[in-house]
Amino acid sequence: MVKRRRLLGLLIATLLTGAVPPAASRDLCPAEQGCKVAEGRYRLIVPPAYSEGAALGAIIFFHGYQGSAEETASDPALLAAAARLGVALVAPDGQGRTWSYPGSPGRYRDEFAFVAHVLDDVSARFPVDPKRIMASGFSQGGSMVWYLACLMPERFRAFAPIAGAFWEPLPSSCAHPRPPLIHVHGLADATVPLAGRRLPSGYEQGDTFESFAILDPAARRIRPSIAASGDRDLSCHSLTANPQAPVLELCLHAGGHVIEAAWIERAWRHMMEDHVSVKP
Repeated sequence: MVKRRRLLGLLIATLLTGAVPPAASRDLCPAEQGCKVAEGRYRLIVPPAYSEGAALGAIIFFHGYQGSAEETASDPALLAAAARLGVALVAPDGQGRTWSYPGSPGRYRDEFAFVAHVLDDVSARFPVDPKRIMASGFSQGGSMVWYLACLMPERFRAFAPIAGAFWEPLPSSCAHPRPPLIHVHGLADATVPLAGRRLPSGYEQGDTFESFAILDPAARRIRPSIAASGDRDLSCHSLTANPQAPVLELCLHAGGHVIEAAWIERAWRHMMEDHVSVKP
């Protein structure tokens, strides 16, 4: 009965969202253990149309607080988006179900060494093009993406964080040249507000606009103008006045602390396919 309900749930998700059920994609890292690297593990899923030996782009997705690589690797909407783009989905597993970036309550490992090990292992073991990797993540995973854009921009081509920016104390500066980045955030987000907030534990989420200013001191500040109605349609604003510069964009919606796979797909098409000046 449980199996029948699960299959029915996947069928409903497919009909409602156009998502490809997880079984349609190919798992190159066994679900029981994943692919192991120093201090952690990750999952890697390739699209159904993948041809053996063909070079692939990849989205490396960082789950939110209390999430896991298993949840990412079985998310039908994420798998469907990766399949439409023809890219691999890489799902690192956060130790303690969180990420240990600067300012985070987590203090489990050197997160940047772990990510470097994942990227090295992916490039060595699978036909993933290291020049076509985009980092994305949600909530605390989104904050992890901000720190990667700041401290390890050379390892990715672009960044697409959702509902998570720097934490206090904010970085004093970031590496240059600045990479392409599109950030999505809800105006009604009370879990990780645009302006940040202080948690009861004393840790403090940073302000999204201040995060942009640290990533790029020339970034212009905008005034959000969407009514908080729960609508998830995006209103996107370029924060750079130089059309030749890498994409720097803030996309707002009127909803709360939510994620849509379509936002990640849009970011890939906008930064990885369309135009842009990217780091060499």
